[in-house]
Amino acid sequence: MKEDGVDRERFEELKRKAAGEGLTDEEAAELGRLYAEERGEPYQDSSSMREAAASSEDQESEDRREQDAAADAQATEERDRAQANPPGEARQPDYDDS
Repeated sequence: MKEDGVDRERFEELKRKAAGEGLTDEEAAELGRLYAEERGEPYQDSSSMREAAASSEDQESEDRREQDAAADAQATEERDRAQANPPGEARQPDYDDS
């Protein structure tokens, strides 16, 4: 019997099972969803929360890699500019032929 979109029989069955023998991961997710539906709230199970956290970490890692690459490029540009010969000026080799 559904009441306000919540299957009351299933809801009660899952609550009894949770208090007794325990629930599988799927049943726990279903019970959580039913509790959320009863309260009229959005439901997010632990796997979707882990996915969101992983996505956030992936974005942070990507941002860090981009920052590191930009810093490396800037350091390379500064090194090359510091080592460059001014136009028209020849530079003697660092080694001695003698």
